[in-house]
Amino acid sequence: MTPSLFRMLEWHELIEAERRQPGARVFVSDYNGGHPYVESYLGELADTAPGRLADVTRYSGLGEDAALRAKIAAMHRRYDGTDCSPGRVLPGGGSSGLLGTFATWLLLTGRRRVHYVPPVYYKLAYLFRRMGIEPVPVARAHAYQPAFDLRLPAERTVLVLTDPVWYAGRRVPGAVLRRIADWQEETGSLVFVDGTFQYMRWDGERREDSALLPADRTLRMVCPTKFLSVHGYRCAHLLVPERMREELAELHLNLHGDVAVSDRLFAHRAADLMLGEGNRALVEHVRDNHRALTASGALDAEVPAEAGFFLFARPRVPHRWFLAMDGKYFELDGRPGYVRINLLNRPGIDALMTAASQTGRTGRTGRTGRPGRTGRPGRPGQVEPVAGG
Repeated sequence: MTPSLFRMLEWHELIEAERRQPGARVFVSDYNGGHPYVESYLGELADTAPGRLADVTRYSGLGEDAALRAKIAAMHRRYDGTDCSPGRVLPGGGSSGLLGTFATWLLLTGRRRVHYVPPVYYKLAYLFRRMGIEPVPVARAHAYQPAFDLRLPAERTVLVLTDPVWYAGRRVPGAVLRRIADWQEETGSLVFVDGTFQYMRWDGERREDSALLPADRTLRMVCPTKFLSVHGYRCAHLLVPERMREELAELHLNLHGDVAVSDRLFAHRAADLMLGEGNRALVEHVRDNHRALTASGALDAEVPAEAGFFLFARPRVPHRWFLAMDGKYFELDGRPGYVRINLLNRPGIDALMTAASQTGRTGRTGRTGRPGRTGRPGRPGQVEPVAGG
């Protein structure tokens, strides 16, 4: 077994318990974060009750919504330049439900051992532990790190991969994905890509390199709620081999049932946005917040982000002042003082900048009036090296 992966669950439980306490420290690694584009992204859903937009007396299924599947397939053809048909699309009410379906499918098909590239999302670790599925790491480092040491097994198996590496905003390098694709062809192995934070590239490009993995041996999860950072609605979808779609769709429906009509309306709205204007305004807003944070001198060093809305960085002030998730939450060693920072969480960003401004290089804080260490001095905004693509 992999004790470090399951130990990660204990840390998540502890931080969640503290986060809910009255008067808790500012949570700079927060899961939530607002932005100015919510109303424009929601359209009619921003101010019109679902009952006025759809028939609420009927069940609202997503799996067999032909129009939605066609939109999603068209989006992937446009973004990725690949041949994606509606026969590969399995929509669902959020990524957690799809992860549950995938884990249940592993169990029902007798797969009690899977391989994975760290890190994986903690809910998948939770499902593996509860279902008695043994996860075996194929690397010690993470894919964006120069020391990444991929050791793929010489056997047919299931490999779980997260792209991008969400907590650091780093995409899995193309060379790594090409090596995995070759390994799939050699062994006939199946790859599950958790692409929850895909299509949020900072460089403005749309294509995701994981789309080039063999379509007949790859499942890829995409989450439009993350794409728009509107998490109060729930939708996500899997791209699956056509031969597997009916089996997985039946399993998903029987596990989770139909979605609320509001989620179905949002799924269509999100698909229309992905086919149309996209999320460029949101990504630029994330980048603006990042620029403000680095310019303030609040950071000693950072891993240069290139996707999503999380940053992995070392604050200038001791991170114990805040509620934050460091490397142990992601099976990461060797980055002391680094924490995940949500660049859409304005209270967290403001708290980091305020603390840095009140704490000079003398190490004295205006918040308590007592001397305090600010960590290793370093240079503000120092950028750490990462592996190339």
